[in-house]
Amino acid sequence: MHRFFVPPEQFPSVIGADARQIKDVLRMKPGDRLELLTGDGQVHEAKIAALTRGRVACEIIASRAAASEPKVKITLAQGLPKARKMDLIIEKCVELGVNGIIPMLTERSVAKEAKQERWQKIAKEAAEQAKRAIVPQIEKTMKFQEILKLKDQFDLALIPWELEQDRSLKKIFTDNRITGYSNILIVIGPEGGFSAAEVKLAKDAGFVPVSLGRRILRTETAGLAALAAIMYELE
Repeated sequence: MHRFFVPPEQFPSVIGADARQIKDVLRMKPGDRLELLTGDGQVHEAKIAALTRGRVACEIIASRAAASEPKVKITLAQGLPKARKMDLIIEKCVELGVNGIIPMLTERSVAKEAKQERWQKIAKEAAEQAKRAIVPQIEKTMKFQEILKLKDQFDLALIPWELEQDRSLKKIFTDNRITGYSNILIVIGPEGGFSAAEVKLAKDAGFVPVSLGRRILRTETAGLAALAAIMYELE
């Protein structure tokens, strides 16, 4: 069943691009069923009552609590990569269950341009495809030092670093009882990685450096790998 996120003030109608998709792409008709979500964790099964220009009016049939959201909330602070790598990162992390993404500028960031509106659209489409109950928020771009100040908002803050030798993500699971955490922050460096100075600042701020394994991962892979590993452990 097709799923669409709609603003609470618009519910239970669908307007704009989604309405055009329903009418012109999916070619749905009155009486066809779909699912509507407003981001509050509820899934509303609905049927199309009428189609007019730019609007699809729906009638709610039943509502239920969504079962697709992970128990742990994971926020990814991602060093801005070059080209369209951020598109891929957002799409796949939303599919995996990320709670929010913060584009981040670091010492070695090459890319500077942020496309928040585009990225939020990608997050919405990925959330619909993955049957998420929420659309993860793509925050405004922040500097690395600003990210460090967010540490107290999370139960655990991790900084994967290729030079970390003693503490693996697996060891975090074993030693620190990660199953007790419900709100986790992961910071991923850009193509050039974090500088030693940045890692020291992160350690001083209470971030935990971890290794993601014996191989060096690209920036567009590292966040996905960490997120998938944590979800596997906690789902």
